[in-house]
Amino acid sequence: MNRLECIVSMVDKCSTAADIGTDHGYVAEMLLKEGKCDKVIATDLNKGPLSRAMEHLYKVNLRERCDFRLGSGLTVLKEGEADAIIIAGMGGDLISDILEASKNIALNTDQLILQPMTAAESLRRYLAENGFEIRDEKIVKEYHHFYFIIKANKGFIKYEDTIYYEISKSLIEKNDPIMIEYINKVLNTNKKIIGSLEKTNNVEYNVKIDSLREKNKKIKELIK
Repeated sequence: MNRLECIVSMVDKCSTAADIGTDHGYVAEMLLKEGKCDKVIATDLNKGPLSRAMEHLYKVNLRERCDFRLGSGLTVLKEGEADAIIIAGMGGDLISDILEASKNIALNTDQLILQPMTAAESLRRYLAENGFEIRDEKIVKEYHHFYFIIKANKGFIKYEDTIYYEISKSLIEKNDPIMIEYINKVLNTNKKIIGSLEKTNNVEYNVKIDSLREKNKKIKELIK
């Protein structure tokens, strides 16, 4: 399963889905073709991508089931207008900013499907600290990159350890083999950084070295 297929698979059947930052409109197409929703609100900040999405969805005879909107984040939506909101292919910090800028809209949808390209840990932290609950999470690998797809909605979640912002608790509990591969990559990366810092013999790096060692110890305990 590739990244876009995984995003669509996480969406529960609903009436209206909003695809924020639709780009070429591929997610909108898949949602409609797979019967995940009756209508898609396809949005983008820029005219170019929105025009490309309109052209593509016209070619596949789905334009009539789409509402195209130009604008920033969730500001183009009314509260409760979309049952599912998909924000994919952006950095985790940007996704957090989008949610924060229109929090009333984000909190009043049944399902948020979020796919950060970077900074998944800061997005998980944002959700936990701002009235959202992570309901499910999946991981996919394309080429050498690992992508997390997070399903969330209004709720409360408190982790017993902040390590779960960096290492998905949901995916560890599932014992997902791709997650184990990702964890091994994190451990190896941290080991290499420790080795490089130790070679400098700079005492200023000791705190960083100890922090990375402690992090690796915690991560190893998670996967025992």
